[in-house]
Amino acid sequence: MNARARIAMSPNRYSRNRQSGVALLFALLTLLVLSTLAAALIFATEAENWSSSNYQRMLQARYAAEAGAQNTLNWLVYNYSAPTMSAYDTTKYPVQDAATHNTVILSAMTGVTANYPDATVQTAFSAALKDASVPGVGIPASYEVTATLLNMTPGGAVSWLGGTGGAIQTWQITSQGNVPGIRNAQVQVVMNIQRTGTPVFSYAVAATSSACKAINFAGTDYTDSYNSSNGPYSVTNSQASGGNIAANGNVTLGSSAAIKGTISAPNITAGACPAGITSSGTYSGTSRLSANLTFPLPWGCSTTPCYPPPVPPATTLLTTAQDVSTSCSSVSGCTKNSPATATIFDNGRSTTVNVFTLTPGDYGNLQIDNADVVHLSAGTYDLNSLNFAKDGQIVVDSGPVVLNVAGQGYDDESTVVNAGGLSGWNLCSGGITGNPAAYGAATCGSSQTAFSGIPANLQIVYAGAATISSTGAPVASAIYAPNALVETTGAAVGMYGSIISNTFLEGSKAPVHYDNALANVMVAGPYYSTSFSWSKF
Repeated sequence: MNARARIAMSPNRYSRNRQSGVALLFALLTLLVLSTLAAALIFATEAENWSSSNYQRMLQARYAAEAGAQNTLNWLVYNYSAPTMSAYDTTKYPVQDAATHNTVILSAMTGVTANYPDATVQTAFSAALKDASVPGVGIPASYEVTATLLNMTPGGAVSWLGGTGGAIQTWQITSQGNVPGIRNAQVQVVMNIQRTGTPVFSYAVAATSSACKAINFAGTDYTDSYNSSNGPYSVTNSQASGGNIAANGNVTLGSSAAIKGTISAPNITAGACPAGITSSGTYSGTSRLSANLTFPLPWGCSTTPCYPPPVPPATTLLTTAQDVSTSCSSVSGCTKNSPATATIFDNGRSTTVNVFTLTPGDYGNLQIDNADVVHLSAGTYDLNSLNFAKDGQIVVDSGPVVLNVAGQGYDDESTVVNAGGLSGWNLCSGGITGNPAAYGAATCGSSQTAFSGIPANLQIVYAGAATISSTGAPVASAIYAPNALVETTGAAVGMYGSIISNTFLEGSKAPVHYDNALANVMVAGPYYSTSFSWSKF
């Protein structure tokens, strides 16, 4: 080919070369785009996998944390006993250790220092819940927990109703769930739990009878209220209110009777029985009961006759008359004090009396003669009956003292507790002996100090249908006898506390002073959750 021809052909060749270069560029760009898309797809898939994995581990950690919170709740319900109130400052929120003034904490979590007054309880808590694994989930999930005591109110024991009593508490449970791995997962759960409690003694007088005069205030008497936690009953520690009464049947008030509180009944119609309220006296108001009052039998009984355990009681102990005053040496658990006598102020005069002490245990038909004094300390006393022959007195040195009255056999059909003359019980606290100087003036010893018995410290429990009678001297007690007649037929000396009976008769001038502190004598119920939250670390 000549030179002219070659020159004529060169533009086409250069054009083709330029086109092939552009195609290569497009191919590279396409490859880049596809590679980017592939990488993005792989990254998105990997991110989704990591997200799914993280979510799964977060859920596993949360379930572990919830398991820790639930196990802590179970431990508090089944392995923990509420402590004595004196070790704590319950005026603070959260509750503080009274000695260290630090928040009360049970800890089974690394980095959180425990502060609980009882080292044994703290050790048991940590041993049960520290670094606890969650079985059956196929992964090494675990939890750590703490429990902070937020609030605590006192609650007296009522073992005779099958409850543990003790303090009513609010706890804050913090549980941290952990799932180890390349990306460790931690979730924290916070749950507040509160224990419920049902007060046993909510009224000055309660009667289960549905008959006429289920409650009968026949004399110049009244009800009101005070709080023994604030000291003895007095002008400043009493209210002309709160002396509420309740009955399933008719309430009858004499012309001078005054209920300084409300009357509750299924029927609150005023008029002659069978109307709910028959009154020529006064009362503050009425409240209709939506259902009849019901009180369970004590000691876990389901039917009557019902006696304290063991069932039946030891026959030789519960049918034998035992006179403390004349036969203390032959009464198992009885000792004569040293000094053996004391001078007390009895019915306006100084009197020398014998002084005895009974230890908790099983007794028969106990009798106290003259103005002799018998001291009791905290514990349970099983007896068949109790008889004060004249001016005898029971003094409670420490409480609660529980008198389980069997009321079978001897004197079963009449009176199981008989307080005659100027006798009384739990008249004075702190071991001081004494009877009233005169009607209407309760004194403790020759100094004639103010009446200071604490009703919750003497709990009289009876399941039978005989009579419990208090007369003569002031008495302080919580009487639980839902099948019995309880009567106060002495002078104007007063009953301090609360009465649960089948029927109640106040036939003299004795007022009933309801102790608001008895609202703390309760059957402790279950814990329930009040709040719940969780957060991811």
